[in-house]
Amino acid sequence: MLYLLLSVLFSASLIFIFKLYQTYNVHTFQAIVVNYLTCVLVGLCFPGGTGVLQPQIFSQPWAYFAMALGTIFIATFYLMALTTQRVGVTAASVAAKISLVIPVLFSLLVLQTSLKEYTWLNYLGMAAALVAIMLSSIRPRQNGKEHTSVAMAILLPLIIFLNSGIADSLINYTNQYHLQAHQASQFTMLTFATSAAVGLLVLLYQMLAGKTRFRRRSLTAGLVLGVPNYFSIFFLINALAAFNNDGAFFYPINNIGIILTGAVGAVVLFKEKLSRLNLLGIGLAVLALVLISYQEILANLT
Repeated sequence: MLYLLLSVLFSASLIFIFKLYQTYNVHTFQAIVVNYLTCVLVGLCFPGGTGVLQPQIFSQPWAYFAMALGTIFIATFYLMALTTQRVGVTAASVAAKISLVIPVLFSLLVLQTSLKEYTWLNYLGMAAALVAIMLSSIRPRQNGKEHTSVAMAILLPLIIFLNSGIADSLINYTNQYHLQAHQASQFTMLTFATSAAVGLLVLLYQMLAGKTRFRRRSLTAGLVLGVPNYFSIFFLINALAAFNNDGAFFYPINNIGIILTGAVGAVVLFKEKLSRLNLLGIGLAVLALVLISYQEILANLT
């Protein structure tokens, strides 16, 4: 349970930091690159972290999964920022959070690692979770200056949905078949090192082509994002292992927890006002959480 709480808290903090990026006019992609470099530096401070610097790590069966995940991570991070700017915060957040459908179905249908027999109440809870995600994410439409085509407005959130779902499923698969508990730190390190390498190559190309100039503010912004980003993945892997890799049970709880934490943080930290639809979504999220895990709740009460 502790790992789950830490996973939720660190993941929710990333949302808050992205909101601050808009306030302080941060160059998002540069900050994202620095963020992944920071993740690598943080990982080096932990036992086993230096193992990512050794060639032997590529002989591990999970190495190429970590590299694929790292490429997906930086692409998804950037697309979320792009979608926020051109389509809206609602579209980006819904696309990312609704992606829990993919790892849930992957865990049930492919990995078949569920620890219980799912009833219609569990599936009703999953459906309610999706509705809750959408309702809690709806915000009044702002009159922005963006001029995005309808096709692009649909395509960007769709790519985020697929990328996020594939990433979570990949973590679940690797954790189930290839990764040992004591290797979580090395796996996380290689994932972030790959993200940093891909980001540096792209950023270097942009600078050499004269398309951008590096801003000092990106260093601070990247450092602030990098520390919680590292621990969000580290605790996600450990929390999933603590739930015996039952992604069908774990991911709905984790994502709904992030929604609730994000809603509370938005009100307390950013003074945002929640609409009736938002409050309805939060209430439905709590109901969904109860329906998805009612067997565990009843077992603990007896």
